Amino acid sequence: MVQEFIEVEDAGTFRLVAEQAPFIIRRDPYLFAQYFSSMIFINIAKLEDREVRRLFDLLRGKTIVVKSLVKASSISDFLEKIEGAGKQS
Repeated sequence: MVQEFIEVEDAGTFRLVAEQAPFIIRRDPYLFAQYFSSMIFINIAKLEDREVRRLFDLLRGKTIVVKSLVKASSISDFLEKIEGAGKQS
């Protein structure tokens, strides 16, 4: 379980960690890479366009784009929340 969130400011540092992570989570404007019990993240809105493009190119095969987040205490709690949201649409 992740216990610390550590922000890095430069793409090179994030890339070092991201190369070791099995996948990268993208929830704009952030990229997250888990490293043991820490989650390393970078705010891509603070980077230059060329740095963002380079990161995306390097991490293309291992990036997961998050559409939405649901906080739940169990699978049944999750299903209730998802089914309830579907009925409201």
